[in-house]
Formats: sequence, structure tokens, C-alpha cells
Amino acid sequence: MINKIRHFSNWPIPIKIVFSFAIVIVLGSLFLALPISQLESSEATYFDHLFGAISMVAVTGLATVPIAETYNIFGQIITLILIKLGGLGLITIVSAIVMQFGRQVSMREEITLQQALNRSDMKGFRHFLLNVVKYTTLFEALGALLFMFKFVPHFGWGAGIFNSIFLSISSFNNAGFDNLGTVSLQNFVSSPIINIVVPLLIILGGIGFSVWFDVAKHFKQFSASRSWVDFKGTYRRLKLHTRLVIKWSLGLILSAGVIFTLAEWTNPQTLGSLDFSGKVQAIFFQAVTLRTAGFSTLNFSEFHIFTLITFTVFMFIGGSPGGTAGGAKTSTVALVVKLMIAEVRGLTNVNYKKRTLEMDIIKRALVIVVMFILLNFFALALITIFDEQIPMQYLLFETVSAFGTVGLSADLTASLSRQSQVVIMFCMFIGRIGPITIFTALGNRNRRNKDIRYATGNILIG
Repeated sequence: MINKIRHFSNWPIPIKIVFSFAIVIVLGSLFLALPISQLESSEATYFDHLFGAISMVAVTGLATVPIAETYNIFGQIITLILIKLGGLGLITIVSAIVMQFGRQVSMREEITLQQALNRSDMKGFRHFLLNVVKYTTLFEALGALLFMFKFVPHFGWGAGIFNSIFLSISSFNNAGFDNLGTVSLQNFVSSPIINIVVPLLIILGGIGFSVWFDVAKHFKQFSASRSWVDFKGTYRRLKLHTRLVIKWSLGLILSAGVIFTLAEWTNPQTLGSLDFSGKVQAIFFQAVTLRTAGFSTLNFSEFHIFTLITFTVFMFIGGSPGGTAGGAKTSTVALVVKLMIAEVRGLTNVNYKKRTLEMDIIKRALVIVVMFILLNFFALALITIFDEQIPMQYLLFETVSAFGTVGLSADLTASLSRQSQVVIMFCMFIGRIGPITIFTALGNRNRRNKDIRYATGNILIG
């Protein structure tokens, strides 16, 4: 056993990450399949439990069976554990616990954690990890407390408290799971607590841990600002990554809200039947949930086709690096967009905020985006073979939702064929781990001779 552990410690970092998540998924599915985890009325098969376990660890939210109608309290606690492990990161949690007990973390282990959290450096890494666990727990506790004001009067003390905890953890981890039944949060479409607290938890979880601490570092200066000039001055002191993520996150939420308003304002099946206050709340909720959260207070199967297709773009982009969200990531897509703008303008370098960005980072961002597009296309092509009778726009929405670990669905997941559901399972797993990690794990790139250069060649394009 000791030799096996030592052998595991010598594995390449990407393989460790893939293997760790795979083991958690298998163990989670076995726990969910136990009779003590299920309701007596449950008719779920092991395939349903495996599908759910992948979705939980990938913090996606797609499921072939409803949580509330399949699992009892014990099973739902297992669900929360899988969501926590997937959202915060298995390696992060284990290492934080190990370091709390005083064990020294090796350089190799620290690099593994750095990649898992998308950290650019390892300064104060131990302190960073412990703060992530501490503040994550704090945000989830505050969210649960606020939900209790709505759920305790609605469900009673026991169920109200548990449902509040469940929804808070799932919201912060951008998981998209709830234990409220098949209609999810649609019964709370006009509830201010649900429509404000859930999106705020989604944003906090999906914006990235490093962004939290950078903003917190300058919080006193922000609070002391007495004018817009002072506020802007403090904002400029934030890291370049933080400013880019905040700008793009706000821009995407605002853009999604505007598009949703124009497309669905008069649709009687969605926004049309709500009063003005209800419409505003629903617009804000749906615009934020596209950040890979997967919750909905409206039925997505009733949306216009234009809305669904447009929303696939926002789901593809997803959240930000180093957080609980999935997708190609805001900063990654932003770098590709800036590369395109630079090429159109004929600029040699890609610049942002009077800083020139390293071309190595730009290339990696481009590879990730192209890989996401190709994998989405490949998955969509496979599903059209197995479920050809389903309209293309719904299949596209489902595959992008799975790859982006969003979890939104037009009531389609459970009705897909088993073959298509298998494709969706792989989409969720790859989408959470990341295409770069997957292919690096399989390829184990040889770093020697990576700077090979030959005589210059020319190929026509366009």
C-alpha cells in the first residue's frame, strides 16, 4: 500500500487531478446507490446515481432523476458532500485539512494545488487555502441564515433549516441542485430573498478566490472613498486580473439581462405573466445563473429559440478562474477577444490597461477556447445521432450547459437516450476538469526540445 501511495505521488499533476475526481465520483455514486440513501419510492438505477454523482462533483446540476423524489436526508447529505468536494476542489480541501494539522506540504503538492486553483504564484499559499475554506464556510452560513427567513415559515423548522443549508451550499458552489422538487425554484419567482441571495452567492462563488482577497485587501480604501475619483483611484490599485474579471463579469450579467428583457418581456410563458417587480427579479436571476449556476425561476423550455441560442454563448463563457464556476472562463475568453481586436487593428502586441500581456498566456487562452468549441461540436454531433428527433437548438443548449458545467436544461436531460446521457456525463467531467488538464494528462507532454525552430515557411490564409 505504501509503495502504491509513493507511486501515486510520482504521477504527473494532471493525472492526479483527473484520478482524484474520478475516485470521488465512483465512491459518491456507490453511496448514493445504497438503500439507506434513497426513498422507498425511488426507482433510480445505478446509472442515474452515477450520472448524478458526476454532475454533483462537476457542480453542474443536470440530473436524470429529481433529488427530492429520489434521495432521503442521508442521500441529500451525500449530495452536499459531493458538491462541496467538486466546487471547492478536492485537492484544496484535503490539503487545507492536512496543513491545519501541521503537516508540511511539499513543493510538488503545492504546484498541484496551484494548478487546481489557477494561481499564478505560490506566495502565502498555506494562508490562502485556509482563508478559502474559512470564508467559503462563512458565506454559505450567511446564505443559509437568510434563506431560513423564507423556508422556515414555508416548510417548518426542520425542513426549512435543511433546505436553506442545501440551497446555500449549492448556490455558492454554482452547482444548480436543489431539493425542492421537479419545478426547482419556479415557485419562488417573485421572492426577493431567493432572487437576491441566490445570485449573490453565485457571483461570490464564481468570481474566483483570488479576486475576493484582492478586493478585501483594498476594502478599507474603498469604504473610505468620498468621491468617484477616490473610488477610481483605489480600483486602479487592484490587480490586472481582478479588474478584468470584475469588468467582464458585470458586463456579461448586464448584457444577458438586456437581451433577456428584449426577447422575453412580452412572452406570456416567461416574463409576460409577471408584474414589473417580478420581471426585474426574474431578469436579474436568469442573467446571473448563466455564470454556470444552473438554477432557474422560469421554465427554459418556454423561452424563445433566440433566447436559448443567445444564452448558449453566455454559458460557454461561464465564470472566472480559481472559483467554483465552470465554462471557458471570463478572463480566457477576454484574452481571445483582445487578441482578435489587436489583429484587426494591426497591433503587434495584446495590451490591456497600459500593460502588454505575455503571448504565452494569449496562446493558452486561444487553445482553451478552440478546444472547448471543438469538444462542444463533437458532443453535439454524437447526440444528434442518438436523439435525432429532438430539435437542434435544445440539443445545443444541453451540450453547452454540460460542458460549461452550467446545469440549465429545457426539461431535456431525463428524456435523452442512454447513449446521449453518457455523452453528457463525459461533457460534465471534461468541462469541470478542463480540456487542458485532460489532454495534458493523456499526452504527458515532453518539455524537452519544446523550442524547436526551422527555416521560416509561409501558408496562405483567408
